[in-house]
Amino acid sequence: MIQRFCFVKLLDDEVGTRGELAEMLRAQLISAGADVVVGLPADDSAARWDLSIVITAASIEAWNALAQLPAMTGVFDELAGRAAVVKAWTFSAVHVDDDV
Repeated sequence: MIQRFCFVKLLDDEVGTRGELAEMLRAQLISAGADVVVGLPADDSAARWDLSIVITAASIEAWNALAQLPAMTGVFDELAGRAAVVKAWTFSAVHVDDDV
């Protein structure tokens, strides 16, 4: 399983609407076919970032195919216009055996 983590620092004039933006992003990404969780800072340790986005895909190939869809690129292009910083990383999830 692949997880794509994105952390977003919004432009100052966008911060006041980050809750609505988070809901809109979630709806758009789900519509584009993503298995996604969009988050807002829950404590002071996360306050540097305005949004988190975690997209899960079955494989790196599935993530790469999803990331190339026009609906996905459109969402992230729009987000880039509202953001001062977007950091993103892709991780392969470690399988944990429940029997261990």
